[in-house]
Amino acid sequence: MMSAVQAAKMIESGIHLGVGAGMAMNPMPVIREVIKNGVKNITLTSVLTGGYVVDLLIGAGCISKIQFPQIVMDEFGLAPNFRKHSQAGKIITSETI
Repeated sequence: MMSAVQAAKMIESGIHLGVGAGMAMNPMPVIREVIKNGVKNITLTSVLTGGYVVDLLIGAGCISKIQFPQIVMDEFGLAPNFRKHSQAGKIITSETI
C-alpha cells in the first residue's frame, strides 16, 4: 500500500502509461499528482474507452502520444482536449481496435 503521492512519483516523464476504461476505475488522486509533478512526454495507452482521465492529462500537456480505441466522455459527449490537441497536431494519435 502507498499513497497517491508516492505512486505518482513512480511516473516519470517519457513513460509509457496505461489507464482504465471510461469515467470509472481510474486512479484520479494519482493522475492529479502526476499533473502537479509536471510529468511530460507520456505515451498513453487507453484501455477500451479513454475518457475524463485521458482528456485531463492531454489538457495538462502531459501526453505526447496516445494509442486508443476511442476517446469520449461517455454521456458527456466528446473529449474537448483530445479533439483540440489532435486536430492541432500537438499529440501523435494511433487508433487501435
